[in-house]
Amino acid sequence: MSESAPTLLNPHDADLLVQHLSPGDCVRITTTKSLRTICTVNTTNLPTHSGPHLVLTAPPITTTAQDELQYPTFHCTSQPNSSMTVFEYTHTASDTTTRCIGSLTTIAHLPRLSTPAENTAATVEVPANE
Repeated sequence: MSESAPTLLNPHDADLLVQHLSPGDCVRITTTKSLRTICTVNTTNLPTHSGPHLVLTAPPITTTAQDELQYPTFHCTSQPNSSMTVFEYTHTASDTTTRCIGSLTTIAHLPRLSTPAENTAATVEVPANE
């Protein structure tokens, strides 16, 4: 299997999920109430009193009503013996909206889109005559 192919992860094993993902990883999630969403892992937290959880961020979107940028953040929290519940927090300059978008049904790691940990600088060569 190629390292650039998406890797399906088990959405029902929250402990293993947070150990497998790191900040900067790109993932595709689907929930019971939402279509596929491409996100970047912001934070992974190992089990605490409320269980393991992930914080994912999505690229900003523009609202049509206000032409205001929205910054969606997804908090995936877990309870013992259940799927992770996903809450969407949408931040604008004037408001923050929270809604539950269901249980995590699929999650895939997208290594080709993920930020490598070691070197994120791009090298660009431009000929002198341009």
